Amino acid sequence: MFSKTVLINLILILSILFGLYYIRLQLTRPVNTSNLTHQPDSYATQVVMYHIDKAGILGDQLSAPFSLHYPSNNTILLTAPLFTFYLKNKASWQLSARYGRLKENDRLHLWNNVTLEQKNSNNKIISTLKTSTLDIHIKEKIADTSAPVRITRMNQVIHAVGLHANFNTKTIRLLSQVKSQFMPEKSK
Repeated sequence: MFSKTVLINLILILSILFGLYYIRLQLTRPVNTSNLTHQPDSYATQVVMYHIDKAGILGDQLSAPFSLHYPSNNTILLTAPLFTFYLKNKASWQLSARYGRLKENDRLHLWNNVTLEQKNSNNKIISTLKTSTLDIHIKEKIADTSAPVRITRMNQVIHAVGLHANFNTKTIRLLSQVKSQFMPEKSK
C-alpha cells in the first residue's frame, strides 16, 4: 500500500513538473516576427485624404469607407475607393472601384469594376471608361492598364485592350485591338 501511494504521488509530482516546464517553454518562446510584419497595424473608417499643391490648390482627393495600413510595405488597402483628379479649369476625372491599394502615397492600384468618369467644368459626365484593373501614378497624373477597356462617349462606344491615360493633357492612348461603334441619336 505504501509503495502504491509513493508511486502515485511520484507520478503526480512528475506530471505537475512537466506541465510547469511546458508552460514555461511556451511563455519564453521567441515570437515569430515574420508573421507580424504582414499584419495591419491600423485601420480607419470614412477616410478622406486631400493632396494640395504648393499654391494651396486642391490637386486630388481620395475617399473610402474602410482602409487597412500594412507597415511592412507601407501600403494602404482600401474598400470602395473614390479618387478624383482636379484640373485647372475645374474639370475633373473621377475613378472608382471595388478595391484599391495605395502604395507610398504615390501609386494607386484599383481593381474589380474600375470606372473612370471624365467631367467638364459643370460637373457633367463627358465620357465613361470601364475596365477590371488600373494603375495610377498620382504625382504624374497618369494611369495605365493592360486589361480590356470600354469607353462610352455621347454616341460612341470604343472597345480596346490596354490604355495609357494622361490626366494633365486629357489624352487617352488605346494600346491594341481598338474597335469603335458609332450610334446615331434616334430622331424623335
